[in-house]
Amino acid sequence: MGISRLASHLQAYSTTSILGYRGIDSSNDGIDTLEIFIIDGPGLAYHIYHRLLAHRSTVLKGLDAISSYTEIGQAFIAYLDLLETHQCHISHIFFDGFLPNHKRPIRQARLQSSLKDLVKTHDFYPNGFPISRNASASALPPTQLFASPPLLPASFRNIPAPPFLVPAILDALAKSKYGPLTTIVPREADSYCALAARCLGGTILTNDSDLLVYDIGPQASVIFFNSLSLSPADESVETTPVLKANVFNPAAIAKRLSLQNLQRLAYEVKSDPTLSFPEALRRAKASPTNPSLFDFFMQEYVLPSALHIPHQPDSQQSRFLDPRLSELVIQLSSPHQKSEEIHMYLPFLIEDPSRSSAWDVSSSIRHYVYTLLASHHLPLGGTIAEISRRGGSIVPTTIMPYPADEPEPWFALLEETRGLDLDPGLRYRIFALAYIYTWHIDNNKSPPSRPLILREMTGAGEGQSVMRRRREDLHLEAQVQSVLYALRMLKQALGYLKYDVGDDGRRTVSIGGDVVGLDDMLEDLPELGELLPSREEVQQLWADVGIDVTGTLGFIMQGYASEEDGDHDLCADAGQKAQAMDENTEPDTGWQTPKKRKRGKRTTTDSRNQQQQPPKAGKNLYELLAT
Repeated sequence: MGISRLASHLQAYSTTSILGYRGIDSSNDGIDTLEIFIIDGPGLAYHIYHRLLAHRSTVLKGLDAISSYTEIGQAFIAYLDLLETHQCHISHIFFDGFLPNHKRPIRQARLQSSLKDLVKTHDFYPNGFPISRNASASALPPTQLFASPPLLPASFRNIPAPPFLVPAILDALAKSKYGPLTTIVPREADSYCALAARCLGGTILTNDSDLLVYDIGPQASVIFFNSLSLSPADESVETTPVLKANVFNPAAIAKRLSLQNLQRLAYEVKSDPTLSFPEALRRAKASPTNPSLFDFFMQEYVLPSALHIPHQPDSQQSRFLDPRLSELVIQLSSPHQKSEEIHMYLPFLIEDPSRSSAWDVSSSIRHYVYTLLASHHLPLGGTIAEISRRGGSIVPTTIMPYPADEPEPWFALLEETRGLDLDPGLRYRIFALAYIYTWHIDNNKSPPSRPLILREMTGAGEGQSVMRRRREDLHLEAQVQSVLYALRMLKQALGYLKYDVGDDGRRTVSIGGDVVGLDDMLEDLPELGELLPSREEVQQLWADVGIDVTGTLGFIMQGYASEEDGDHDLCADAGQKAQAMDENTEPDTGWQTPKKRKRGKRTTTDSRNQQQQPPKAGKNLYELLAT
């Protein structure tokens, strides 16, 4: 992010300051003055993730070192709490909600880079990802988020970040006291950070050196997350730690360098990163050799108030749309954008890149989302370009929305799954596995094998002396995430479309009855932390459930598996069952073709008319559904 080497060139011109507490201000009747802080939301999200990864990598192996979405969200809130404890007043937290078209090549390059990192990660673990047995990482104290992290081992340096990192943090913010301060803006977050800092004279917390280029005014400043630390105010005596940081005031730095601002210097550094600082400064004091290129460079740093901004949907429902869905809605609702192809960038999944994209299995759910949104915005014949991995490349797939006049086939499965008297997180996970299994059958593909589904259900590994997660385990997990996130997209789209603002300013329902019923079915879809738990959390979840796993397999494979496929040995403990299959079955080749599968239809159960009973020990899910 930002301009390479710009911050390092200007490091000598920053000042070390104590944040928040300013002592006694005689002009303010003895009241401690508070400093205003604007948070670059995506920047802090990735900063927190990398700090947690460095901490967990010291005790956990492979992908187990990646923190759960719940833990990441809690750490994000704890970081903000500690800032406020030190009297740092947080005024705004901004997240990207729309990236301009000229950013598409950069986004494409980043996705391709993530794909290369994923391939390297798999190459580093050719025999599968090791599982940390009987090991867990303690929660990182909030104060350690401001300490220098341990060196990240080489085996972790190419692991892509969790695909739903930012949406999970938005979930955490939405239910915290920082929810009202959080905004998904109809542009990149950095431009709104700059605008708020200019208006308020505040300090921007970020890791993006682009913030040094914006005209944020003489009073505003920039602090990079990596420079924040907790240390005594006076190193010579033992005192309560304070927050210290290197503060960059662009206006003051430009004055010291005899420049009007830092924009010309930034342009020269970006044009040729190999330049020495004295040479870049010399060129910055002269007229640009190519004024048109400089003008093009500066277009990116125009503040929002002086720029045409795509229409931001005027609906409270859109306040916490995930950024990718927000971007889609903004494109669809912008008259200027409708003349161009709409782009939807799917999050980059941690999957097996040698297989077809894990996003493929949830395509029908996503296409239904696009159809609902397009029916309100997109002209007839318009298309959406969905950007995701195809083989070894990141490419667009053109999608033409279709009339949503008939129920989708998966509606019945969603309704059927509602009949399971289980916690929502577990119930939706079962839906995803049943959906994936059915999708493979319907598309004439070999479905996941019974041991593979069992490992995914319970979070168990494969092997005896060394427990591992193999490529097929990772890919099935990515497919589960694909399906469940598509349901989240659907729920958010329905929430956005549920109300339109009429000419009289009143909100009116604007979706049909069938869709309202679908909205009701998704009412209990949990937030991402519960919907997409970590492997450790899945193991704990199944250990707490008093229902045997064999019955769950029966529901997932209902109508397709013949009796001779079944393993009817009951085992109440999911972890014990998975371990037994790992040690007592033949090696699993992953996507095995089942024996003599008999195709059957799933039956729809109207759960709203049922008398649901609590789960009983020794009664499987298939029996619970049938009662």
